Amino acid sequence: MATPVTIPLISIGMEQATLLRWLKRVEETVAQGEALFELETDKSVVEVTAPHGGTLLAILAPGGTVRVGQVVGWIGAPGEHIPLPAEGVADTTAVSPRDMASGAPAPAPGPPASTAAFATPAARRRAQELNLDIRSVTGTGPGGRITQEDVERQASRPT
Repeated sequence: MATPVTIPLISIGMEQATLLRWLKRVEETVAQGEALFELETDKSVVEVTAPHGGTLLAILAPGGTVRVGQVVGWIGAPGEHIPLPAEGVADTTAVSPRDMASGAPAPAPGPPASTAAFATPAARRRAQELNLDIRSVTGTGPGGRITQEDVERQASRPT
């Protein structure tokens, strides 16, 4: 039976977060405890792990704002049918994982597209305080992530 992948409660009082990127693609095999996606809260960026092993059958939320408890994907056996999301859908008949996945493919692993900077929460806050477009900053952190120090360095450069 397919298992839903939900947004976990990372900290007390957390109601929503930002799903930054998926680290796995639809139809890829995942092991229990393996990192599935990156989630940004108001305090940190965390890797959320797979609740069970199997195949990533569908990605329901490719990115953006998500709520705690929201189903964002499904893991199960290859070709297994999964239910439609309950919200706003009267018919709960099963659909093929390929049908669910065809609407929104998972982003490739790596930094998000240039419209969304790959940065720490502290770097985003500092860039906002300095009225600095964070997309203009070159990241020196792990995987090219923009750090608060990168923002400070960019802000101190002559224009």
